[in-house]
Amino acid sequence: MKKLVLLVMLAVSFQTLQAVPSFAGDLRAQATEATRKLASQISLDDARTAQVRRFTYERLVQEQEIATMYSDDPKMQQDKLRVVQEEYTEKLKTVLTEVQFQRYMTIAGVAPASTPGAQAARP
Repeated sequence: MKKLVLLVMLAVSFQTLQAVPSFAGDLRAQATEATRKLASQISLDDARTAQVRRFTYERLVQEQEIATMYSDDPKMQQDKLRVVQEEYTEKLKTVLTEVQFQRYMTIAGVAPASTPGAQAARP
């Protein structure tokens, strides 16, 4: 009986270990797909695409960890997710051109920051 219990526990732990790479692979696939879409929308070159894909994967991993850690506290979860999104946006700002970043902000639903010249041109 002890051998049977031990065997079942080993089988369960083995399957759990197999699920981890699959989980990471799913996030990598999601990051690749999201980056591919973004690349076509904001005209990314290959070098920037690789950096954006890495940033996107890191963001997805963080979001998954937050969803797990704060599943019982929706407010904290939202606060943490907001911070992750802000950090992601700041990382993108460091690698994208100004035009690409403005396109990203438009796609993300954030109004572009007004320029000082635009303020002076208003009547």
